[in-house]
Amino acid sequence: MRIGVTGASGLVGFNFCELAQSNGNQLNILIRKDIDYLKKINAKKFYGNLDDIETLEKFCTGCEVIIHSAAMISIGLDSHDDVYQVNYIGTKNLLKACIKKKVKKFIFIGTVNAYNKNSKSNRFDESLNFVEKGSSYDVTKAKAQNLVLNCNELFKVSINPTSILGKNDFKPSRLGKIVKTLYKGRLPFLVDGGLDVIDVEDLSKTIYSSINKGRDGESYLVSGKWRSFKEIYKSIKTLKKSHSNVIFFPKKIIEFLLPLLSLFPTSLLKKAAEINGKIFPGLENLTKESIENIINFPKNIDNSKAKNELGLKISSLDKTVKDAIYR
Repeated sequence: MRIGVTGASGLVGFNFCELAQSNGNQLNILIRKDIDYLKKINAKKFYGNLDDIETLEKFCTGCEVIIHSAAMISIGLDSHDDVYQVNYIGTKNLLKACIKKKVKKFIFIGTVNAYNKNSKSNRFDESLNFVEKGSSYDVTKAKAQNLVLNCNELFKVSINPTSILGKNDFKPSRLGKIVKTLYKGRLPFLVDGGLDVIDVEDLSKTIYSSINKGRDGESYLVSGKWRSFKEIYKSIKTLKKSHSNVIFFPKKIIEFLLPLLSLFPTSLLKKAAEINGKIFPGLENLTKESIENIINFPKNIDNSKAKNELGLKISSLDKTVKDAIYR
């Protein structure tokens, strides 16, 4: 079959393309510009963005399935209007193109952050309400997912991963950059928190499985396991040739200091993040929003639906970290 993939140059998009190609599928990919590593993917390339209606229609032509992984990932330093335009309006434009070109299935790559993490429920599963306020990224992805699930003209599935890590992280991703910088010994301190980490290969296989096994109108939380940054660093140290130390700031100190960041204008925080990133690559990603996510990330995410219906399998942390550094 022919599969269209948005965000093909990203961590999820590229790994999915590799998997789909290895299974004999033909690919259309939507990209903004050529990148050397995309030469590894044998695909029809369409150049444009999610605002370009004409290009979206050409991209969708002949596709049985669209995998929509393109998104603007914001950690609080971007304009809400820009994030909304990409994540919500872009998804709306793509849905219209799919309907017009008679695409059969639409697989939306969402995020676990689309769900209300402050819910009083003891279970963190697909039954939770979507988040209605908070970061631009969380809210716009929730709105986009809701839009997709309520589209009656298409067969649709939403895949909601946690923090993604693994191979082919060329750009790299935010978590991937932190892992690589820790490996190089260039990040001397971190927050004493953690994230639920899903291996990008496990995620890609689950997305691929959802094409035939996913149920119309359903969402699937695709999580791995909650990992503390101390645990992640311990795995990294087994691969390091030289010794280096990392200071982990206690959660209580971070919680006390975080509100102070709200006193500064976003433009100043963005400039400070850029400077920090030049000194300690990866540190630019530790904004108020991302730190709050790290210290409050839920540890009880229920991935049983994805396991039972889509065959989700979870790789070891050591395998995932090694792939992120070496592959």
